[in-house]
Amino acid sequence: MRNTQIFVIVLLMLCACTPAEQSQAISESPAKLRVAVASNFYPTLRVLLAQSPSLNNQVTLIHGSTGTLYAQITHGAPFDVFLAADERSITALMHAKLLEHPITYAYGELVLWPLDTLQQTQPLSTTLTELSRTASNKVAIADPSLAPYGLAAQQTLIALGIYEQMSAQLVLGNNVNQAFQFVDTANASIGILAKSQLILAAQQYTNSENRAQRYQQFQSIPLHLYEPIMQQAGILKRTEQLISAQKFMQWLMSDNIQQQLSALGYTPGSAQRLP
Repeated sequence: MRNTQIFVIVLLMLCACTPAEQSQAISESPAKLRVAVASNFYPTLRVLLAQSPSLNNQVTLIHGSTGTLYAQITHGAPFDVFLAADERSITALMHAKLLEHPITYAYGELVLWPLDTLQQTQPLSTTLTELSRTASNKVAIADPSLAPYGLAAQQTLIALGIYEQMSAQLVLGNNVNQAFQFVDTANASIGILAKSQLILAAQQYTNSENRAQRYQQFQSIPLHLYEPIMQQAGILKRTEQLISAQKFMQWLMSDNIQQQLSALGYTPGSAQRLP
């Protein structure tokens, strides 16, 4: 009986709150900064944010292919910051007056994985040509129409003169992380992937030497075979958290964060800073 009386009293107190008071209580909870990040950089960004617990608690990450996130932004998705895996998406959003304060935060690199000892020492074109001779050998790449890493992989195959003969063997992931999963789960023989993916995967299994070594069996793809993967970012004009967004971008371009990118499979971005 006593518990029932207490429940009724509490219920009456809640009902006594005016809509204005309820609204004020909600508004006092700070909204998190919504950061849309390209799939390739999502695992890296999580690693970097883990070093800054305070900032990490203020951010919500939404990840996907650059093309998918771009489409969501053009249709009004409520993001505050966009970390793309290219510069074209950022430029297009600027022209549409949807984004401002662009920066180049990193340059991505492609690798071919996994390779045996012999394949790691022979020319890239030789390895891929040998794979193309067996139709059951599947090559995973991200969808070139959605993901900059997929486009760079396509450019690589075209530059090597083997795209047409290998096109039937390509397995397309919605993003580069899905392409990596195809290979990691043996649903593809080999993949043209992001270097950062293999580095983080190897670090994840430092206690298992054999597993870590597997992720180190890759070959870097020469940069002249594909256009630079210039990863740019910007702040959405419709954000209501401009100051928080600027602080996040400043953190991303800080010397501490930029210096770590080399060890995580990227070339650091430009020295451009937000005012």
